[in-house]
Amino acid sequence: MGIWKLVYFYIIMAAVCSFLPIVGRYIAIVNTLIHEVWHVLAAIISGRKFRLVHKINLNRDASGTALTQTDSWIGRIFIAYMGYTGSSVTAYGLFYLLKKEYYIAILCIFTCVACIALVLWVRNLYGLFWTISFLVFNFWIFYYDKPVILQHVSIFLSCIILVQSVLTAFVIFNLSIKHRRNAGDATALAEATKIPAFIWGAVFFCQSLYFVYLISVL
Repeated sequence: MGIWKLVYFYIIMAAVCSFLPIVGRYIAIVNTLIHEVWHVLAAIISGRKFRLVHKINLNRDASGTALTQTDSWIGRIFIAYMGYTGSSVTAYGLFYLLKKEYYIAILCIFTCVACIALVLWVRNLYGLFWTISFLVFNFWIFYYDKPVILQHVSIFLSCIILVQSVLTAFVIFNLSIKHRRNAGDATALAEATKIPAFIWGAVFFCQSLYFVYLISVL
């Protein structure tokens, strides 16, 4: 089976898994981790370099929070904006690597991000359990050292990020219309900029679709 046939297959699998009660939530946290790490990276770029200032919580329902601090108005906007945007950027980068067939690089990226997050930022009990179990799985893949398995796992993880980047952006767009005061990053951006939350929700969703388009023309 060609690589792009595998990609289409795993995109469908990732979409189906997203709606499964337990397995779906566990898998979706891969994207949650990426999302929250982008928040933290934005906070670090904004000037908070001390690791203890930042914390990440990963929850059973696949939601997450990044506790960050910044002293600037621009910093608050940048931090809130980079979560969903970062997931879309990550999806694009992963699919670029897939096109080059750099499967080991993809798994290394996921492993390094999880390791850094575990050591520096993840502090809640379920977040620790999830991150450690994810790392054990990744290290087992490296240890088993079967190119075919590495290929399939790398493609599946990349597809999870792509599918979840779109689904979560749609969810936040929907929330920003129906519950504008409880729409996560869209609400935070609305409070910081006075631009309505549904505008920010639309920005997140539209840009996630734009990145899907960019991936399709790679």
